[in-house]
Amino acid sequence: MKNLIKLTFFAGLLMITHQGCDSILSGTEPSTAISQEVALNSPEAVRGLRARMYGRLHAAPDMSTTWLLGPSALADNTDIGSGTRFESLNNNERRAGLGTGAWNNLYDLINDANTLIEGIPDGVITEANRTKFMGEAYFMRALALHHLVRIFGYEPGMAPTQGEAANFDLGVIIRTQPTLTLSDVGEEPRSTVTQVYDQILDDIDSALTALNQESDSGPFYVTPAAAYALLARVQLYQRNYAEADAAAQDAIDNSGARLATTAEVAGLFDETQTNPEAIFTVDVDPTTESGGVNNSLAVYTSMYWFGQIPTDDLINLYEAGDARLDAWYAPCFNDVNDSPENICSNVNADNLELHKYAAEQGSYADDYVHFRFSEMLLIQAEARLDTDGIPQAINRLNDLRAERNASTLLAINYTTEEEVLDEILDERRRELSAEGHRFFDLKRLGRDLRKVDFDQGTGTTTVSFLPYESYVYLDDIPDSEVQLNPNLVQNPFFD
Repeated sequence: MKNLIKLTFFAGLLMITHQGCDSILSGTEPSTAISQEVALNSPEAVRGLRARMYGRLHAAPDMSTTWLLGPSALADNTDIGSGTRFESLNNNERRAGLGTGAWNNLYDLINDANTLIEGIPDGVITEANRTKFMGEAYFMRALALHHLVRIFGYEPGMAPTQGEAANFDLGVIIRTQPTLTLSDVGEEPRSTVTQVYDQILDDIDSALTALNQESDSGPFYVTPAAAYALLARVQLYQRNYAEADAAAQDAIDNSGARLATTAEVAGLFDETQTNPEAIFTVDVDPTTESGGVNNSLAVYTSMYWFGQIPTDDLINLYEAGDARLDAWYAPCFNDVNDSPENICSNVNADNLELHKYAAEQGSYADDYVHFRFSEMLLIQAEARLDTDGIPQAINRLNDLRAERNASTLLAINYTTEEEVLDEILDERRRELSAEGHRFFDLKRLGRDLRKVDFDQGTGTTTVSFLPYESYVYLDDIPDSEVQLNPNLVQNPFFD
């Protein structure tokens, strides 16, 4: 694929700073326009490639704002406020998914990972650093592959049984070798979803083998805890519930993270404070890596463009007194004009904006939290519903709710596992809104896509559903990639 042909690279131009610690490229002079084969013969350039691999996770909006906020817009958590930001996602327009723009970025990330795994000559860096960098690279490849396969394919065994996509089982292309020259470019076909998931699990296993020997600490680097967290999510998507539960517990035990208290919820996404729940976070330097006025999470949600507003349906899921309601939602306010606005009342009755991302560190910049403690608890609740039954699932939900000042749920009030699963999915909406989950939660369970429409005049919400068998759950592969690769099959609904 043309964007995977990397004859040269700019080592070190994308740098992730580490709050309270040295940056990934501490002491490294940036390199410019050096052939990759030559550049990797120096320790500085290897560290530069490592930094660029991390930097891919926020170098383009498709890898940051769209990754985290897009799934809320596609489903029922946010809706268009003003302008057109994500309007096509809100309307679930054909060819308006999460992955078409991200395809090349994700494969560029995979190519950086492949180069760190396979392309570093012997003796250039210490064996300890080589082990650590390879562990990080295996994690990044697994993370990118999982994001790709959940966008462009169905989960294992979850293809529709009818319609144009009936029994469709293709995933994405698996690339495990670096693409350095034209001769490296192949016309590989898509692997099946099962094959992609097998590769993801192999990569996570390799990541853990390496990272358990050598890794940096803290949530701004890939650690064993981050690899276990990814494993927990991947196993949940495959409905391997016992394995998901165990991996989530390993993530908790290895992370040093803890559940934020009720008093800490308000500052959980404030980069000027420590996030006690963080397991893996992409740290953004506001002076060099801000999403800017057009592409940042804060601008889309809480600054002044009001691009995505929490739905009335989402707001009504919270009980009065729930710490999350006061912490993560605020009256609609224009930060540029320093004045209140009434725009959000078009979407919810209380005229609230989503305030998780408020750019406290300046320059429209927010860190991107990919894994945190609360998600692990919610994975365990869902997993234990299958393996241990209703009481254990409810107990895990209550562990979270106790620190959110939400009422205690009683197992006796639920008669079926389906009712508890609905409660878990609602809790995931309350806790993980705009963190990259809602659309995929519905998709991985084979549910119709839930949509809501708020009528400001009557103050009522109408719920409708887009069928699972329709195009809404598959994104289209970029046409340019299909044209370049005759073995690359386009998704149903788009060929």
